[in-house]
Amino acid sequence: MADGVDSTMHPPRWAPTFIRWHNTPVSWRESVRLSLRILPRVRDHTVLDYVTGLPGQDDILVARVPFAKFVIVRSPELARHVLVTNQNNYTKSPEYDMLAVAFGRGLVTDLNDANWQRNRRLVQPIFAKRNVDGFAPVMVEAARAAVERIRELSATGDPVDIGAEMNRLTLDITSRTMFGTDITGPMSEVVLARLLRFFGRGFMTNLSRPMHRFGIWLHKRGRRDGDAANSRLPMRIMRASGWLVEPKAMRDLKHAENVVDGLIADHRSGRIDRKDNLLALLMDASDPETGYRYTDQEIHDELMTFIGAGMETTATALSWVWQLLSEHPIARQRLHEEVRSVLGSRPATAADLDNLPWTQAIVAETMRLLPPVIGLARTAKDHDALAGYPIKPGTTVAIVVHGVHHHQRVWDRPEEFDPSRYLSENLEREQKRASLPFGAGKRMCVASGFASMEAALVVATFAQQLQLDAVSPQRVRRQISFTGGPDGPLPMRPRFLPESESADAAV
Repeated sequence: MADGVDSTMHPPRWAPTFIRWHNTPVSWRESVRLSLRILPRVRDHTVLDYVTGLPGQDDILVARVPFAKFVIVRSPELARHVLVTNQNNYTKSPEYDMLAVAFGRGLVTDLNDANWQRNRRLVQPIFAKRNVDGFAPVMVEAARAAVERIRELSATGDPVDIGAEMNRLTLDITSRTMFGTDITGPMSEVVLARLLRFFGRGFMTNLSRPMHRFGIWLHKRGRRDGDAANSRLPMRIMRASGWLVEPKAMRDLKHAENVVDGLIADHRSGRIDRKDNLLALLMDASDPETGYRYTDQEIHDELMTFIGAGMETTATALSWVWQLLSEHPIARQRLHEEVRSVLGSRPATAADLDNLPWTQAIVAETMRLLPPVIGLARTAKDHDALAGYPIKPGTTVAIVVHGVHHHQRVWDRPEEFDPSRYLSENLEREQKRASLPFGAGKRMCVASGFASMEAALVVATFAQQLQLDAVSPQRVRRQISFTGGPDGPLPMRPRFLPESESADAAV
């Protein structure tokens, strides 16, 4: 397919530079200047905005970094080509091995297509709407408990770190829905967010690539069974290096794994006899095509994936919701009005979500403006072409979700927070296709419905009882990590709303 494709680059291939464009005319001097300006943007954590604003949003960038070359995509159409149209030609890239250190070979990190498809069939029914809706009361109960915790914390008069509280809340929801029991006590000192930041830095610096290659080399040299590309050896090598550079994070990881393994053993032995949680559903799951059932190791990997990825991404989205609403009082006022009109003081249910379009639009617009997954990486299995540029087998394509969500051709005023974009009467087909907070195609997050409902129910429950005001008008900068959450505490002052207070007075 790529044989007849013009491979001319700008600047030309002989010119020394880190970034090239395929169709966009960029001189050698300009390319060098733009490349060098990335470094201070990494330092001040605005690199995503910088990469998004580079010339040629509908073109591809070819970036050369130590150990690898990346084809960078910011165009919604090119992103959908990789993730949907020609998705069978692309698999997860080796960079996901850095996440696999914490998650094992779960759905997020499994590089073997056959294994992944089998496990996806096992998990998909668990996240069917009927099962997900059944978790709504637990989510609302946890959200109400979080409101009371914030009330107690605010009694001292000091601001409350809402970022930390959202992490506690999502861990609480995860533990209740996944295990049917409260594990926030045993897990309270396991800062999973720190783990993801640690592995995120490894991902961003590309240190996972040489370790992955070394692991594959060892796998082949040792004539081990199984798919070399999906070997667990690279994970073990990265874990060993983690103990050298970040021993506290690795101790946290080991503690988390012990908690999960203990709960699996308790369910297997009958010491915990419940069927209303994700762990029980995973144990009962069987592949409808082959009858295959999960091993304990595979259950462990999926649970670690759900805990780590599910907790942190939703907590990040919710943290930014409160920050953005504090900055936009009109949007917040409309939220209070909608929630009071639909719910009054009663607990929200899954059935209420269709009647809370503004609440859901706030969540969607937050995940567009500050996506909880900043990028996706795929490796080509066969020849392809993107924007006329030939993609060879083994090429890594990096999709900058932040760039897709801020594409100037698709989004009017892309840097502004405007939830009305996501009201059904306003959302255009092109914009809907350019919204990728959970990815797209067959590898789209299997728990997207769960996460979306969780976030909307939490926002509605909080809006019934309080509003949150940022202490500083200056927004906390984003982390350099997978999720781009707040880089440090997010102090806010809560104001609790009397039940008799009108929606207008609430803001």
